[in-house]
Amino acid sequence: MDHVLDIADRYILTPYVYPASWPEDGALRQVISLLVLTNMGAELLYLGFAAFSFYYVFDHRLLKHPHFIENQLQREIRLGVTSIFWMSFPTVALFFAEIRGYSKLYDNITKSPSDMVIYWMHRVLHHKSLYKVSWRWTSKDIYFL
Repeated sequence: MDHVLDIADRYILTPYVYPASWPEDGALRQVISLLVLTNMGAELLYLGFAAFSFYYVFDHRLLKHPHFIENQLQREIRLGVTSIFWMSFPTVALFFAEIRGYSKLYDNITKSPSDMVIYWMHRVLHHKSLYKVSWRWTSKDIYFL
């Protein structure tokens, strides 16, 4: 993520967004930048793949199914966008630690344990004390197999 932040700083953030008094290596500026970049990237990926899946993979006959909930598509999109926002906070914490040199995130994907970290973050949300809060919205949706 440090490479992405460097490029964003060089071409967009320093000349157009932040005042000159904010140093590029300032913690507040880095956290704000990481939050914005992470959310924008994740939302673009989510909405792009969701649109592709909806138009090319999804069976549109299911929209007429009697158990299909009114506004289900809008609710699922809203849930996805909201979830990405909340998931970005621990992700940004990892990115910030990487930029500050406090993590062992690797530039080489073959040596990276990041998949494991994401897996365990997801598993924590399945703990019985957090499950009702973190997954209760998904129980209202109906999925067809």
